Amino acid sequence: MFKVVINKLRNRSLRSVATIGNFDGMHLGHMQLIAELNHLPNHADLRKIVITFEPLPLEYFADCTTTPRLPRLSLLRDKFKVLKNLGFVDELIILRFNAELCATSPIDFINNILVKELKVTHMVTGHDFKFGKNGSGGAVDFQNANIGVTEITQYFIDNQRVSSSLVREYAKENNIEKLARYLGRNIHYTSRVIYGNQLGRKFGVPTINLCLGRNKPALWGIFVAVVYIDGVRYNAVASIGKNPTVSNLDTYKLEAHLLDVDLDLYGRIATVEILEFLREERKFDDLDTLFKQIHLDLSQSREYFKLRDK
Repeated sequence: MFKVVINKLRNRSLRSVATIGNFDGMHLGHMQLIAELNHLPNHADLRKIVITFEPLPLEYFADCTTTPRLPRLSLLRDKFKVLKNLGFVDELIILRFNAELCATSPIDFINNILVKELKVTHMVTGHDFKFGKNGSGGAVDFQNANIGVTEITQYFIDNQRVSSSLVREYAKENNIEKLARYLGRNIHYTSRVIYGNQLGRKFGVPTINLCLGRNKPALWGIFVAVVYIDGVRYNAVASIGKNPTVSNLDTYKLEAHLLDVDLDLYGRIATVEILEFLREERKFDDLDTLFKQIHLDLSQSREYFKLRDK
């Protein structure tokens, strides 16, 4: 059974093998680490655990210094979604990254979390993995604690090392094709549908709004998309940004208009999968000009799906 444990760890009797990291985007480099859990010799009967953090450590440090956070390639629910689809991961452990965890020494992290709580007997890590206070821990600390270690080498595509920072660069360029190549899937964001300002509905273009919290999506602009809700797929147009024409707030928004569908979906969990870049987000002089452009976006998207379905 696939489990998610958020913030609170529980005592367990079964031993486990684990990998740990930020896993932002769950790109193909990350997949090498996670897949190794399933290939470890003589460990088939052990629980397979993926450990990650919320917020991500770099986000925590950015918040402490009031500097902007890095753009997110995935939300927490997206990690769950990808791991669940793999079929062999037993648990996703989310550790709340805060001052206490930041100050935890490598040996205390190993003893109190990995050994005592999770019964970890073997770790799968990247070749340069560091952990604990000031990043002072490494593979040798696992070995000293009688925890086996498998270090995975760097993963390359087109002679480039696959990393979250590289994928963010492609997202900044709105290079959807490259994103899919390095992620191994289309980029998508999964969250709960929340209430917006209802402006789109007033102009005949109702949208669903996804809760992003403080997370800034890596993509920015207007896109052809599909939306999955309760197993049903809808063709859509997605807007990711700040809606500068109608809002002066420094908040990030992801909203999608479902083509030719108007449903009450508040409170549901939705996945917005990005298919193609349409245009940059920009501020329009007035609402009439904005919605004239929106209807052009809708027409382009309908044409995209018409050609795709032929």
